[in-house]
Amino acid sequence: MQHSVVVELNHVTKRFGNVTAVENVSLRLPDQGIVGLLGLNGSGKTTLLNLIAGLLRPTEGSVTLNGSKVTRQSGKKIAYVADNQSLYAFYTIRETIDYAEKVYQDFVREAAEEIIHFLKFDMNQKVGQLSKGNKMRLNTAIALARRVPLLLLDEPLSGLDPFIREEILKMFVHFGGVYQQTIVISSHEVSELEPYLDYAIFMKEGRIMLYASAEEIREEREQSILNVMREYCV
Repeated sequence: MQHSVVVELNHVTKRFGNVTAVENVSLRLPDQGIVGLLGLNGSGKTTLLNLIAGLLRPTEGSVTLNGSKVTRQSGKKIAYVADNQSLYAFYTIRETIDYAEKVYQDFVREAAEEIIHFLKFDMNQKVGQLSKGNKMRLNTAIALARRVPLLLLDEPLSGLDPFIREEILKMFVHFGGVYQQTIVISSHEVSELEPYLDYAIFMKEGRIMLYASAEEIREEREQSILNVMREYCV
């Protein structure tokens, strides 16, 4: 099935002083599906996500969301979960949901409560009492409960035990496909992520080495996504 384009990058470069973090990236993301942004640490994944989210301006080139130039205001249409994203430790989970409902106009409380129930969280538990993995699951639940066209997750599986990583990936399957959304997950841990991907973007030293559908990689190349990552990113 042919999909429309939700995000388009045209010849995007981002420099920090003399360091080029992203170099001449042109990319079109479909308006549905799970996209893996894959590469080793330091390959430019986080910078690319920040450019797509409008948190950084490109040094050169342009980024558009549904045809409009991406700015900081675009954050209203993008849910972004960073690796180090903090929550208010003194809130309960219920109060965190209350806060999200006030902050995000596109937040669907019923969806959030359904995901929290799926996670078997106690709504009265303080956020400060949650483990790192459960904080990431809560952040992800809030993002999935927003009715936005684009969800960006920066290393959501990093440093978590295998059970928690599996739970987070199941959340995308159960709740990410209900509405027409594109979910972009950056990661250097590919083996568990691979079965869930519709597309894969491979980055190295700020450049896109390959962008292909998971189906194309498996059927035409007859390779696993992990093996392609070894070939292009290491």
